[in-house]
Amino acid sequence: MSGPLQNGYALAPEVIDAVSLPTIEATTLPPGCYSDPSLYQREMERIFAHEWICVGRVEDIPQVGDFLTATIGDEPVVVVRDGTGTIRAHLNVCRHRRCKLVEGSGSTKSFRCPYHGWMYALDGSLRATPAFSATLNFEKADYPLIPASVEVWEGFILVNLDDQASSFASRVSDATKWGVDRYRIGERVTTHHWEYQTECNWKAYVENYTESYHVPWVHPETFALLTPLKRWVEFPDITTQHWALQVGQTPGLTFSDSGDALFPVSADLEGLPVEFYGMPTWLVFPTLMVIVTVDALLYYVACPEGPERTRIRVRMAVPPEAAAEYFRGEDPEVVSAVEEYVHNAKLFLDEDNRICELQRAGMRSRRGEPGRYCEHEGLVRIFDKWVIDRAYGPVAA
Repeated sequence: MSGPLQNGYALAPEVIDAVSLPTIEATTLPPGCYSDPSLYQREMERIFAHEWICVGRVEDIPQVGDFLTATIGDEPVVVVRDGTGTIRAHLNVCRHRRCKLVEGSGSTKSFRCPYHGWMYALDGSLRATPAFSATLNFEKADYPLIPASVEVWEGFILVNLDDQASSFASRVSDATKWGVDRYRIGERVTTHHWEYQTECNWKAYVENYTESYHVPWVHPETFALLTPLKRWVEFPDITTQHWALQVGQTPGLTFSDSGDALFPVSADLEGLPVEFYGMPTWLVFPTLMVIVTVDALLYYVACPEGPERTRIRVRMAVPPEAAAEYFRGEDPEVVSAVEEYVHNAKLFLDEDNRICELQRAGMRSRRGEPGRYCEHEGLVRIFDKWVIDRAYGPVAA
């Protein structure tokens, strides 16, 4: 499958046409789309270089000088709160000889390259260049850190490497249709974060997230007990924007053992249409996966690290009062409730991780062919078509 086909397409026209049909007529992406290095590189260049990628939450960098790092596709970035309190994003690359400046997260007054000591202010301006006084026609002002677009939306920090991209907010404005604003996710505060490294393609992980067909078999003792397959409803026609939604329609469903809320429920949810009052499972293309409940927020981001390897960054967040009580550690009921939510999230994520890795083994079969979608996989087909349109066709004129 390696290499472009005629007219700049990476897949044969009949393959693209087959994925573009209505769900119950369409066929899935060919197995090679989940392992082929050339297709993976097209995705890095055509998707990850142009789409909004979540790198964290505002509570990650609350003070001036606080920073975090991330990799978007294969580009290292650093996000920092500068001296004015503004959140900025820069490529995490020195302009001298391209050494990575910082790793992890922390707080700093400036960024100093560990290789030759070039120093940058938090706003990205170059301030010091040791031993450069004799270099001709050199001006520090010409060599700031390369900026990236950054946006804060409902507490999420998102970065886009394309400075011509439309705003993230404009791409999800229709989400008020299902009540994203009424779930008050912007107020949630992170109590736990963790990561997985999974041996699977990033698209396979996202596809698994956005369908409920697997619930009875992959999650028989977790999700299936509280919200069986018949209660998971897709909304394929709710928007033409860059997202997809399904809802587990068990009213008030959350991450507790019983499924009942253990923290205060927002009064804003009163009057929310019943079809959206449960567990909305929201995908913002390409990789932001958000599960909202009446009293919590679980989100995770798929970070590709190769054609068949993906790092999954996960966060659990709860109402601010509950988070404050949890961090104080003085109320055993609150501490127990938060840890119960985290424990249950880890249970079903472990199940998802395992099935995605099993699928990866099957995807490598030399005799693999495209499969079919069923009525519970309409959002998978929508996502796959979105990937095809952006990554596998010719470059737009």
